[in-house]
Amino acid sequence: MSNKKRMDMEINFIYNSNALQEREALGYVKSLGNHKINETDVYNNALTERMLADIARKLNVMVSDLLDPENDKYKDELKDADFEDNDILKMICEDFSLLRTPIMLFKEGAKFVKSPYDTNSIDMALEDIQSTMANSDEK
Repeated sequence: MSNKKRMDMEINFIYNSNALQEREALGYVKSLGNHKINETDVYNNALTERMLADIARKLNVMVSDLLDPENDKYKDELKDADFEDNDILKMICEDFSLLRTPIMLFKEGAKFVKSPYDTNSIDMALEDIQSTMANSDEK
């Protein structure tokens, strides 16, 4: 397999290893064929403010959407507060439990993973990869 195709099929999976459902989602992602999987556990690998801003851009969401609405600290202290993007990025870098995970990043974009089963459709969602691997004679 060429290096270019391998890069097209690379998936970066950002998750919280303390959450059982996210570890299950990682297992599903690792079972995807023909993809290079890079995993980032937010408790073992620090993300920078710039990386987080890039993730928000790839997800096509506001920086505030990176905050996990299910997080207790968010519910108790941050939910109704109005913060600048830089402040939100700093808060997440100081406490990665505030980051809404898991997140899948790939060449074409990114998406939040709502359940481990969302990963099953990734092969179908990545049309560029599918077209580069498809048999052109197949009907």
